[in-house]
Amino acid sequence: MLDFYLIHDDQNPSSKGFVLERVGGIEDGLFFQLQAKGIIEPWYDYYGTFRWGSEIVACMLLRLKSNPQIVSLSEERKAFMVILQKAVDEQYGLMGYGD
Repeated sequence: MLDFYLIHDDQNPSSKGFVLERVGGIEDGLFFQLQAKGIIEPWYDYYGTFRWGSEIVACMLLRLKSNPQIVSLSEERKAFMVILQKAVDEQYGLMGYGD
């Protein structure tokens, strides 16, 4: 599972007392499928830790919404869109932690 946490673009995750709010997660199959479709860039590692700034999150959400196959999205993809939308609505980026 790749877990996502809200993080403000200006926040330093290594700050003392820093707490992240988990907003959901996705399985590896969806992650690799989204990479193959160009929604998630190929250099991100499902099993690693990475950070998407608020602009990157907004662009990914826009790419998903502009995809003509959006109506036929699986429940897991819809859940991923909810994660992205929450970050966009709150003007936050996302921190991903793979395990």
